[in-house]
Amino acid sequence: MTTDPLGVEMDAEELAAFLSSHGHGVLSFGGDVPYGIPVSFGYDPAERRCILQLVFHHDSKKRDYVEESDAASLCAYDWQGPDDWRSVVLSGSLEEIPDDTPEAVDAAGVFAPFATAVSLSIFETETADLDPRWYQLVVEEMTGRQAPGVD
Repeated sequence: MTTDPLGVEMDAEELAAFLSSHGHGVLSFGGDVPYGIPVSFGYDPAERRCILQLVFHHDSKKRDYVEESDAASLCAYDWQGPDDWRSVVLSGSLEEIPDDTPEAVDAAGVFAPFATAVSLSIFETETADLDPRWYQLVVEEMTGRQAPGVD
């Protein structure tokens, strides 16, 4: 660990523990001007990936952006005060997991226990008109920092 005025670098074990227990963050992806959205996720330390369920509707800007590029980053953080905070930034490739496959069942198993639950009512659209899809962010780079003295 390295200490500097910007906090303490998190080691691999601290990063995995934070991501495994956090469950939400901001995903940015697509094109020259990335599209950032709040998401829930489950972290799979064995495969070094985050599982997300993106929900699209008929005029979804999100779908256009996700189809532009597979490059993505995820920022997860927890701020309790100036001396009690953590942040993790992941970058890698965003890959769709096909429905009705063993991989989709596995994705649901990673997502369910760790993701922060969100109601589909946020879309102001009939549930039948929504198209949920599983994705994985395959992590290529991971960094994290925390306030000095945070356990």
